[in-house]
Amino acid sequence: MDLHHLLEAAGIVVAGVLFYSLAYGWFEPDDPRRRPLWVGVLGLAWGGIAVLLMISRIETSEGVFVDGRVIPVAIIGLFEGWGAGMLAALPAVAYRIWLGGSGTVAGIVTVVAVATAAGLAHRWAGGTTAVRSRHAFALAGATFLIVFAGFGLLGERGRTMFARVWPSYLGLTMIGLPALALLMATIVERRGLAQERERFRAVLDGATDAIRIVDADTHAILDCNRADCELSGLSREQILGRDSRSFWPSPATTAVADEAGADRKDGMPRTHAALFETAAGRVLSVDCARRTVEYRHHRYEIVIFRDAAERLAGEDARREAASLRSVNLLAQAAAHEINNPLAVIAGYVQMLEDRLPPGTEESHWARNCRNATARIRDAVARLSRIVRVEATHPTGTLHPVLDTKRSSEKPRDDAGR
Repeated sequence: MDLHHLLEAAGIVVAGVLFYSLAYGWFEPDDPRRRPLWVGVLGLAWGGIAVLLMISRIETSEGVFVDGRVIPVAIIGLFEGWGAGMLAALPAVAYRIWLGGSGTVAGIVTVVAVATAAGLAHRWAGGTTAVRSRHAFALAGATFLIVFAGFGLLGERGRTMFARVWPSYLGLTMIGLPALALLMATIVERRGLAQERERFRAVLDGATDAIRIVDADTHAILDCNRADCELSGLSREQILGRDSRSFWPSPATTAVADEAGADRKDGMPRTHAALFETAAGRVLSVDCARRTVEYRHHRYEIVIFRDAAERLAGEDARREAASLRSVNLLAQAAAHEINNPLAVIAGYVQMLEDRLPPGTEESHWARNCRNATARIRDAVARLSRIVRVEATHPTGTLHPVLDTKRSSEKPRDDAGR
């Protein structure tokens, strides 16, 4: 076998693999609208490679040549399906017709049959990303048999020719095609990993919570999302590589495994109102959750945190509502219990004042009692109109108590009305 011819053919095929790899960056094969363009370009490109292999034949012995035209057709059909395989067969068929000769029909049938077998193998695999070595070896065996059948179409002359070249075709199909499929599968796998990374980045940056991934041993920040950058006041490039402990001024939140006061849920330590220092030196109160995972014998820490201001404001509002409800219940009960005997007292005081001679000391006492009952009535009425909880300022030994006057006043709007 001529080594120079073999290397030339191998270089042509490697160029096709390189084009397949680069094409993922030029096209968007996952977009249904661009899928026909992807299939068309790849099919015709690999069809051109098949023509080049027909031109750059491999001399196996003196005066005996073989070509690998079926390999590009088979490999692109295996990974991209019927359409790409048939398009790859078209240039090879056109070139064979242009060459002419007694083997034209057999050559056309062979190439089309290989494209058909590749399409069936693609469907058997279940798609580009599902192609495995068993599919490649099965297609290689089918391709070898198709080539044998193609030579058989030439009759005795074809069988005689195949007897001289079958070891070369066996090597091309059973070794070359699976090896090429392995390279193509690696490209597809790398593309899938790149897509997964893009999806991971999109999901990470779309999260409302700040998320960062930290090396559990060195505490270096390996990754972060957009919310982390906004909360920290630093760009992603400025955050990556920094010691994560520099953002946590409180030692209690720097410790990961045994945080003091951490609430563990689903095996994930959580710290409420932890101190977090931004790039501007501002210390925020954040709610933080941490989890340590191990991947390939290396530990990583996933830190999820958010500004606690909204939660604290909500808790204050709930506490205020609970306090107001308690005060209102107590006020309504007190008003009910006070008003009934107060009405009796007020009635009898009024009757007593009417019977006493005016200007006497006893009449003055009765008038003072009537005024006192009126003030009690007003105080009880304010209890039923409480809309918020306001306390008096402590004076001397008097502790703060409910200021019923301020608590029953309606809050003014921004215009002061």
